[in-house]
Amino acid sequence: MLYNLLPEWLYNLIMHEFVLEYVYEIRVRLGKPIVVNYKGNFQFLYETEDYKKNVIVANGDLINYILSVATKQSLYAYNNQIKHCYITTDSGIRIGICGNVVYNDSKVATIKNINSLNIRISHQVLNCSGKVINFICNDGVVKNTLIISPPGAGKTTLIRDIALKLSNEKHIQNILVVDERYEIAGGVNNQAIDVGQFVDVISGSDKSFAFKEALKSMSPKVIITDEVTDESDIEQIKQTIKSGVKVIATAHAENVNDLKMKNYFESLIKDKYFQRIIVLSTKNGVGTVDGIYDENLRGIYIPYMI
Repeated sequence: MLYNLLPEWLYNLIMHEFVLEYVYEIRVRLGKPIVVNYKGNFQFLYETEDYKKNVIVANGDLINYILSVATKQSLYAYNNQIKHCYITTDSGIRIGICGNVVYNDSKVATIKNINSLNIRISHQVLNCSGKVINFICNDGVVKNTLIISPPGAGKTTLIRDIALKLSNEKHIQNILVVDERYEIAGGVNNQAIDVGQFVDVISGSDKSFAFKEALKSMSPKVIITDEVTDESDIEQIKQTIKSGVKVIATAHAENVNDLKMKNYFESLIKDKYFQRIIVLSTKNGVGTVDGIYDENLRGIYIPYMI
């Protein structure tokens, strides 16, 4: 996956310095050192191993090369993604982008002069949901679950494995994965990552469309989605839960107290839509489970108290 995206010299250098399994991000910023997120720590790349001299600085040619490969030499064909600050490759690698935003009639038309890339590498960590799966599903009954953490703490990796677990358990669950940014199952033209044999995936759609239309057409028992961000997402989740379909979702928050401070989530918490809230962090590595709470925000699994 990464081999086809980067120039050979950069790929070989990364493979020489790091174990790819633990490379989470590669940050490429115009005129600044290339930075690799390795095991949750940010490290520079160097031209020589001699006392770690001469950090490698990204230039326009490198950024243009990566963009050209990622978009198959056609930025225009990927503009629907670009104007939302990302590109997803066929192999499931998502690239966050920054540059100059261009508006047309008060709407974002595109982003040009792209000067920053965040190459996020998807990892399938089998059985990473082992600590939480029995809190989410018991005797085939799935509980509405919200998984929260700061960015980069493993939410997407966790729900990917949850989908796989729920789909392959003895109590079969028909699951719909709403993969808005091609991160859960990966890949624009195919599913690059196995998320389960009883899982249907709708990709590239906003949650409002996917929840309404795919819910009617695919009749899932469970919907799994990533990055709940606004009032529209939350209203759709409410209606889905009221209809009897279970929802497993993720959101950005440091902890339960931080979640309660977010206006959009106030009604979800007050009305107890989620029966489980799982908190992740990077305290002991990506995917650290800091705690699991019930609908009353009562801690039912707090590692440091056990």
